[in-house]
This record gives sequence, structure tokens and C-alpha cells, in this order.
Amino acid sequence: MPKPIQNFGRTWRFIPKQIATPATVAELAQMIIDSPKLRPMGSKHSWSQGIVTDETLVSLEKLNQIIDIDFENKKVKTGAGIILKKLIAALEQKGLAMANLGSIHAQTLAGAICTGTHGTGKNFQCLAAQVHSFEMLDGLGQNHLFEKHNPEFYALLTGMGSCGIIHTITLDVVNCFQMHAITDTAGFDEVIANIEQYASSYDHFKCWWLAPSQKLILFKNNRTNAKRNDSNFKRFVQDDLISVWMYRLLVWVGKFNRKKFIPAINRFLTKAGGKYHERICKSVVGFLTPLPPVHREAEWAFDAKDARRLLQEYKSLLQQSGGYYNFVQEVRFTKADDFWLSPAYKRDSIWLSMYNMDSKENWERQLSHFETWAMQNGGRPHWGKDANWDKAYLERQYEKFSDFKMLLKKYDPHQKFLNKWNTFFGE
Repeated sequence: MPKPIQNFGRTWRFIPKQIATPATVAELAQMIIDSPKLRPMGSKHSWSQGIVTDETLVSLEKLNQIIDIDFENKKVKTGAGIILKKLIAALEQKGLAMANLGSIHAQTLAGAICTGTHGTGKNFQCLAAQVHSFEMLDGLGQNHLFEKHNPEFYALLTGMGSCGIIHTITLDVVNCFQMHAITDTAGFDEVIANIEQYASSYDHFKCWWLAPSQKLILFKNNRTNAKRNDSNFKRFVQDDLISVWMYRLLVWVGKFNRKKFIPAINRFLTKAGGKYHERICKSVVGFLTPLPPVHREAEWAFDAKDARRLLQEYKSLLQQSGGYYNFVQEVRFTKADDFWLSPAYKRDSIWLSMYNMDSKENWERQLSHFETWAMQNGGRPHWGKDANWDKAYLERQYEKFSDFKMLLKKYDPHQKFLNKWNTFFGE
């Protein structure tokens, strides 16, 4: 009998009928043909229940090898089950890099792309924008190649595995580059007043807020080809000692008396973590955040043109919620894209989060409060994070929602890839 499956955030646990690990595309195709229901599994880093099934769970962990590197055209073809960390390291050895990344690299390539995972940067789209082409097996076990000239490319790539299983991905990559990374603090109200300038002045800008501090930690990163000047010792102090060990210790301490300890701890962490720090480092170091402790995450994308008003309301929302947030709250930006189910579809976006480590009861109350506000402001939820789906609301937010449902009928006529989580695509 298969062992229980649990995600990183420990928000769900289940036992599938079987866990399949096909080693070839032919094996995967036969598995689809033979299975009445199945869901693809990445590295279990989603808070949402995208992979939960009581039937067949398919891991692409054996379809994880780089197949070809086209140096002249800067393209890399790889199995979709490759872990981002492995892919990044392999590319670096060849003098290549991904043009943009999110905050962690523990996900599989397919898992990160299919859920619309993003990084930050006003002129950078979600990770799916780096895909040149992909291959997918549909609900009948038939293989399809999708390239950018095909409108269905934009429909299926961020479709959360609802129409089929993506098994091979060809990426557009770039030459290795460095990141001029500056960490600093500024007053929350000052950032709100000048948010457009901040977002436009840096290639990759984001903020962290440790409520109720009145200051934000700013990450102001620009791409560069300058020589690196960060040392192993500097990285240890900034990325391990402060960002991991001190942070985790104080988060743990805060659990004992949330009301008394968390506000003081968060003000201290803002001061310590936001101390001015400047370095030129590898791009991956500038993109990534040290893997955080287990926590809950919700994140929604909003129209960036409303950034000032949204940030002011967001600040008030969390301050007046009555909750104590012993985790950073993150503010990021992305450029509008053309992927049908991307939260940034057709609009430049500001992403506002709610992260916390709290009891399930408190979290559900906080999440409901946050989501009510998010929907009042036309937000779109991150597919890989905590959210309560409202089908009617999603249909209003995604103009291609009905068109996607038609594609589901085309590629998965027996709805093999639908579970309770994505059943809103079914009839």
C-alpha cells in the first residue's frame, strides 16, 4: 500500500491507490490509458490541493534529464520532472541561466510553470514566459507538441495539469549573469507614495513587511555583468545566519506568546534583516530566498495601476485584523502575460500576500478576511497557494475560462485529470 503523501506546508495528507513513476513517455501514455483517474505530482510545494487524489498519483521524477542544449539559439530541452535546483546548476556549468526565477528552486519545472509561479520585476512575466515549446499527453494518452504560434500553447501551459500531463519542456535561456543586490529599509508610507518609482527603478524589486513594523525591507536588484564581490562568509552571515537560523529561532520563540512577543520580534527582524547590504552575486543567489520554515501562504495578483491604494488598504487590513503575523508579508510585481489562466493575464500586476504560522482555526479566519478584501478588489489567487475557489468569481476574472473548459473536453473528454480541487472546470 502506498505511503501517505503530505505537502511541504502540511496543509493536506492523503493516500492514493497507487503512485506511478514512469521512466519513459511511452510508460506514461499507457498509464494514462489504463487509469480512470490520475493527477500529476511535482515536489509537493503547493499549499493548494492540486495533486490530491484517491486514484493514481503520477510522479515525473524519472523524467528529469536534460535532453538537449542548443547553444546557438539558447534553448534547453528537458524532462518536465527536473527539479529547478538541478536544472539551474546544470545550466550554470554550461555558462547558461534561466532569465527569471521565483523565490525557491525546490519545485519541479513543470509544477512551477503549470501553477503560474512567478518571480518579481515590472518587466518580467511569470516563469511560463520562458517556455519555447512543450509536449503533453492528453487524456487518451496521445502526444501533442505546442509552440508559441499555437493559441493553445497559452491555454494549456498554466492549466495546472487539468487537460493532460506535460512531460517535456524546451526553455529559452540566457547567458549567465550577475545580480547587483541591495537590501535596505524604508518607511511603509514612503514606499506607498513612491511605489511606481521603486518598481520601475530596479529590474527585480520586492518588499517584505513584518507587521506591525512601520518599515519595509526592500530588495532592489539589478542585472549586471560586473564581477562578483560576495564571499562565502558574507553569504553565510546574510543568507544562513540571519535569514535562516536567527529568523527560525525568533519565529519559534514568538509562538509562546504571540500578542506579547511577535510585534517586538518583527520590529527587531526588520532592523536586522533590513540593514543596508550591497553585493554583486550570481543571479540565482539574488533571486532566491532561503527555504523558510513550514507556514501557510496565500497570494493574490491585482492590477498594478491601483498599487498605491491597494498597499494602503492592505496595510490597514492586516493591522486591523486582530491577528499576529510571525512571518514576512511579501509584495512583488510582474508584467502582463498572455497565458489564459495566469493571474497576471493581460494586466501588469502587484502581488500581495498573507503568510503566517498560526493555528488552523486562526489561519482560516485570517484567510477568509483577506480573500473577501481581495475579491472586492478584483484580485486573482495564486493557483499553488491557499485559496477558497469561487467558480462564479473565477469565471468573471478570467475571460478565457469558458474557452479553457472547451479545451478540457477536447483533450480530456473523460475528465481523468480533474479532482475535487480543479473540478470547477467540469460541468
